[in-house]
Amino acid sequence: MSASEALLAAVAKLDMIELCGRIISNPERNAPRATAAEVYALAKATEGLWAIALEADLLARAVWMFSDLDDARHHAVKAQAERVNRLMAAIRTANPHHHQPGE
Repeated sequence: MSASEALLAAVAKLDMIELCGRIISNPERNAPRATAAEVYALAKATEGLWAIALEADLLARAVWMFSDLDDARHHAVKAQAERVNRLMAAIRTANPHHHQPGE
C-alpha cells in the first residue's frame, strides 16, 4: 500500500463529528496533535462545504430570478438543486458513521 493509499484508508476510518468536537473542545491541545489524515480530512471537508455553500447561493439566486415554475428557465433552478443534492450525497458517503434519519 502506497503512502497516499494509507492516508486515504486512515481518512475513511475517521468520525468527522468526533474529530471536530475534539479539536473545538480544546484547540490549543488537540489541534497540534492532529494526524496528517485528520488534517487532510478537515481540508477536504472544508473544500466540500464551500462548494455546497456556493452552489446553494447560486440556487437561491436562481429561485429568486426564476420563480415562475411554468417558465422554461425553471430548468436552471432544477439543475442547481440537483448539484446541491450531489454535493451533499458526496459528503454523506465520505463519512461512514453518518446515518440519515430512519436508517
